[in-house]
Amino acid sequence: MTNAALREIFSLQTELDGLTSRPHITKEQRKRADIIMARIAALRDMGMSTDEAHRALANEYGREIGAKALTTEPTREERLFRDFLRGAPDAELQQRATTFITGPDATGKYQSISYTAGPAGGFLVPMSFYQSAAEGMAAIDPLLDPEIVTVVQEPDYSLRPLQLPGWDLSAVAAVKVGEIAQESAAAIPSMDQPLLNKYAYRIALDASLEWDTDATAYGDAMTALGRAIGVAMARGIGADLVTGNGSSAPQGILTGAANSGVTTAAAGVLGLADFNSIFFSVNKAYRESPKAAWLVNDATMKIVRNAVDGNGRPLINLEVGTPMILGKPVYVCPSLPSGVGSKGIVFGDLSYFYVHASNMLLRRLLQVPGLIENGKVRYHALQMVDAVVNDPTSGSLPPIVYATLHA
Repeated sequence: MTNAALREIFSLQTELDGLTSRPHITKEQRKRADIIMARIAALRDMGMSTDEAHRALANEYGREIGAKALTTEPTREERLFRDFLRGAPDAELQQRATTFITGPDATGKYQSISYTAGPAGGFLVPMSFYQSAAEGMAAIDPLLDPEIVTVVQEPDYSLRPLQLPGWDLSAVAAVKVGEIAQESAAAIPSMDQPLLNKYAYRIALDASLEWDTDATAYGDAMTALGRAIGVAMARGIGADLVTGNGSSAPQGILTGAANSGVTTAAAGVLGLADFNSIFFSVNKAYRESPKAAWLVNDATMKIVRNAVDGNGRPLINLEVGTPMILGKPVYVCPSLPSGVGSKGIVFGDLSYFYVHASNMLLRRLLQVPGLIENGKVRYHALQMVDAVVNDPTSGSLPPIVYATLHA
């Protein structure tokens, strides 16, 4: 590897660290982080030419980057990963695909985080596979969608403790000062710093050893496997993201949300007065946020769609296919309760719900009794997740609230 390539890797890694360490990351910043990770992966291949590096990036983005025309040839990491899924012997997978550069060790050398195989611990999935899994997660549960809540995504299978700063936006205010007046002590807005840790989740899926050659029946096999894993993870993780207690599981949004004090007026019916009461129980600074939204169960969503105002007009509007109530989107969260007397409606600034997630690790088991004699293989997908509602007001003017359905 040339010195120029090394310098570019260190520069890109510094930029990536700056992006991934932010508590809030925009869609454009997340896309930039993906490009950086793919570029570092390409550069770490010692024998890769510039043209080969551009072809490697094509598999991630399928478009032109710079002045180079990109092809769709698989990257080295993806070729190794596909061989891993096909059941290639571990000896053939010992060539490590290094992607991320860490800091210097005690000897001053820069170390890398390696993909591993088989008994060595599993395979850190490539970005294209993880994107399929992430799409499956977001399709099942909105609490795993970075466009709806705040998802802090780690680039590897680790989940370092993460402290989240947050200021009380309902009280912060500038103070007018005179041109020659001495600055005096001012009220400092309260700040909350909850700590995110980690909880591990696993899903086991069985497949035929010929899973890849049978792919013509259902499209791309790797994408299908990634989406299936994502859907399974979402159902398991999503339940904790709603009702988790914050000590033996991630803090669920219902656990961290404050009581709005609103109980809907009638059983099985929702009206304009119900929504207005919930809406105005949240401070304007939070309810006017770009990520302010409603969360309901699918059964409650049916009641929402039947809701009308005093003149019999539907309360719900559709904007680009998204249901809206009082100008805020309504999302179906399958793990929310919907029974009478339950905390069935959540509203507020969902950017204050933080989900901290690792990349996904995939393990392959070939010699499982009951499977190997039938020509099957088992895949274990593992991911570490934590979550918390970051309420800087400690419940006095919370950014997220729940309402109780009438008994």
